[in-house]
Amino acid sequence: ICVICQTNAAIYTCPRCNLRTCSLSCSTKHKTLGDGCSGIRNKAAYVPMNQYGYMALMNDYTFLEEVGR
Repeated sequence: ICVICQTNAAIYTCPRCNLRTCSLSCSTKHKTLGDGCSGIRNKAAYVPMNQYGYMALMNDYTFLEEVGR
């Protein structure tokens, strides 16, 4: 369930804080509420080894490509 409107199924996840929302309007509300989440993924965040998968690998690869430029 969406944590903002509490009515619809959550289908989106904030890349910064992993908050689950159902729509663009709820996502925008999340970013403008008091917690001040930017919605931009922390590229240097720690990922435990048991949660490290293909997407985490690709995120690291993309980060290293950006640094290389």
